[in-house]
Amino acid sequence: MTGGWPDAERILADVRPPTFPDVDFPITAYGAVGDGRTDATKAIREAIDACHAAGGGRVVVPEGRFLTGAIHLKSSVNLHVAGTLCFSNDPTDYLPIVKTRYEGLEVLNYSPFIYAYGCTDIAITGSGTLDGQADWDNWWGWFHQCDQDFTDLRDQSAFGVPLSERIYGPGHHLRSSFIQPYECTNVLIEGVTIVRSPFWEVHPVLCRNVTVQDVVIDSQGPNNDGVDVESCRW
Repeated sequence: MTGGWPDAERILADVRPPTFPDVDFPITAYGAVGDGRTDATKAIREAIDACHAAGGGRVVVPEGRFLTGAIHLKSSVNLHVAGTLCFSNDPTDYLPIVKTRYEGLEVLNYSPFIYAYGCTDIAITGSGTLDGQADWDNWWGWFHQCDQDFTDLRDQSAFGVPLSERIYGPGHHLRSSFIQPYECTNVLIEGVTIVRSPFWEVHPVLCRNVTVQDVVIDSQGPNNDGVDVESCRW
């Protein structure tokens, strides 16, 4: 049996962060307003769609505070944050439900705040801030309400209930991870600061070739794990 730091060095030698075309798609070009109040979700989505359709590049969040709901990345997109993304504390802004994991268990639940499914070459970079705006009046308060949901989900998993029947979201209290690439290849998360997370913060699941570096995490809520790498390679 092998293991330890020599294996870590071997793994690091094989990991290569993704690269992106040198073209920018500022979210302000798609109508986003950095006043901290105007919903920028649609503008961010359109910028990501345009970037992906053009073959990739950076979707740029400039200086300012931009309010948003769930952000779903696509292949060849680098979400580059210079300002602040302020995430809504309204659970309906994280619908429709998506395939995700809650403490290792597959579930259909509210979308993670930044989510990618089955993508290749994605990144979240920059010196800006991702502000989950969580507190005890919203997401963190669910910590005291999730016991029955978590028990039910554990039972469903143990007894092989199909994922299609593990439906949570509205009416339930399983909090979502902040950043979750799911079944993605070539992932980079670098430089950003994460504050006031609802739950786990950086949570790659079933990914290959993942780099997380120079990330600042300052979040004191319940279950605010920093980096949980789940079932990933390289």
